[in-house]
Amino acid sequence: MKILRIVLLAAFMLLFISACSPQVSTGVNTEYVLTTAMRDGKFVYLGVDGDINGLVNPALHAKIGEQITVMLVNSGEGEHDINFSSLNVHSDVISKKGETTSVTFTVPTEMGVVDYFDSTHAKVGMKGVLLVGDVIAPESPVSEAAVADAMTMPMEDVKVEYTLETTMADGKMVFLGKGGEIDGKTNPDLKANVGDTISLTLISGDGVAHNFYLDELNVKSADVSEQGSSITMEFAVDKEGTFAYYCNIPGHRQIGMEGKLIAGSGVNSAGGANQQASSNGGAQSPAVAPAGVVDASAVDITRDPTDLPAPLPQRGPEKVVLNLETVEISGKLADGTSYKYWTFDGKIPGPFLRVRVGDTVEVHLKNLPDSLMAHSIDLHAVTGPGGGAVATQTKPGGETMFTFKALNVGLYVYHCATPMVAQHISNGMYGMILVEPVGGLPKVDHEFYMMQGELYTTQPFGTTGDLAADTTKLLDEQPEYFVFNGASMALASEAHMLHAKTGETVRIFFGVGGPNFTSSFHVIGEIFDRVFDQASLTSKPLTDVQTTMVPPGGATMVEFKVEVPGRYILVDHALSRLQRGLAGFLMVDGEANPNVFDGTITAGSGH
Repeated sequence: MKILRIVLLAAFMLLFISACSPQVSTGVNTEYVLTTAMRDGKFVYLGVDGDINGLVNPALHAKIGEQITVMLVNSGEGEHDINFSSLNVHSDVISKKGETTSVTFTVPTEMGVVDYFDSTHAKVGMKGVLLVGDVIAPESPVSEAAVADAMTMPMEDVKVEYTLETTMADGKMVFLGKGGEIDGKTNPDLKANVGDTISLTLISGDGVAHNFYLDELNVKSADVSEQGSSITMEFAVDKEGTFAYYCNIPGHRQIGMEGKLIAGSGVNSAGGANQQASSNGGAQSPAVAPAGVVDASAVDITRDPTDLPAPLPQRGPEKVVLNLETVEISGKLADGTSYKYWTFDGKIPGPFLRVRVGDTVEVHLKNLPDSLMAHSIDLHAVTGPGGGAVATQTKPGGETMFTFKALNVGLYVYHCATPMVAQHISNGMYGMILVEPVGGLPKVDHEFYMMQGELYTTQPFGTTGDLAADTTKLLDEQPEYFVFNGASMALASEAHMLHAKTGETVRIFFGVGGPNFTSSFHVIGEIFDRVFDQASLTSKPLTDVQTTMVPPGGATMVEFKVEVPGRYILVDHALSRLQRGLAGFLMVDGEANPNVFDGTITAGSGH
């Protein structure tokens, strides 16, 4: 009996010791499945199935000495892994949606807390704990020291190579991926991990000046322009986020040359995707940059209003050859102010073209080799695709040609139609072509050639120096300058004002290049005897008109007789534009005509 009591007591003690001691597993395998997710702008682990289903950065549980497997599923946003660094356990990196990785290991033989985390995203929330034995999860599950150790773990230096080629696609300028996963893709997403070095080669595929900018990583390449030439740059990816890369040549970003670099998760350390304000609209202009030093070599780009061919002689239809050159040139915008214009034949507007209805017109367009841009011509007198622009997209140093039949009488605008079209027009690429009727126009004493346009400069109106184009203002339709024949107050100068004598008849061919604003054309102190509304020369003209409206890309022809000597101001009767450089003078000489006008001219009238 005594022996039995001793045995029972020993068994009881063993059961008590066993119940109070840590449990040691023998071959038990616990499996957990985690997936990557975004919560409140941060990456986290999300539990899948069982007790951890739906939990964020769940506490995992294991028995002492147990074998455990943790599987990680990528939800498709960024590159991820899972690490138990104190156990020297590290998974592979997974980057594609649905891709998995897993680790299997034996937990320690002592109770405690083991940190797990993503080696890249721990600092932005992707961390949790494995509880070994009967312990309680700490409030701060992963120590900063553990995270710091993970972040400083030696990593293999990776060089990521990309090649982009500049080209035109669907009427836009774009970057085209060459080779690998980006081959054939326009403005492809470029991907890299933090710590990678990117080697990027930019090839000129279109012979137009381009470059590669990525502001957040301070990448600014030199220009490539000659077709087939290339430049290679290397830069380190030192931060996470989604960053815009683009071409910095004015207007190129706005017409399509913009893509994304996705660094790491694509989410910045502040907890949200970097939002690049697109230059296609809505972005605010940066702080005003100072003007450069005025270009001492800037030339007079104003086309004199008398610079137009004489009326055609009486003749039948003929073949007419027109030769034009596109010229990018530094011109005088105002006194002490220069600007880089884009022109036809070096003047604004482009040359006045004159043909007869029924003519076959052969147009040759040559783009000078020193141009940075491709250019083209769209003539509103053309019946055919793009008004000829589809046949004249001309690279620097190139020449194109097409023919058309002049089917319709009228006065028509022409302009460059290379993207961004509005930018090419604003910079000065517009002119007019007259298709004369059979027998020509009635004879007048003077014919003048005028066109209205707008300039969008970074610097405010009146700034001296070398001014820069501002595409944000262009897209927002906020011009700094309104101009006749290309420059501020150009037709009010002694060099270019209009002249006539009393009793003479005047014809003005007037058009609006724009690209955005309608003109209310008016001559202060004169009445138009005849207005060929919207430049319809086959319709009966309007008579005795004070002001006529001309839309962008439109024209008119006005005729009147000057009766009284004096200075007559040519304006857009949206008169605030006069304060932005829009005025010209018609100087009329001759004997006074008191029967028509009699008064003492006083100063200060504004006229």
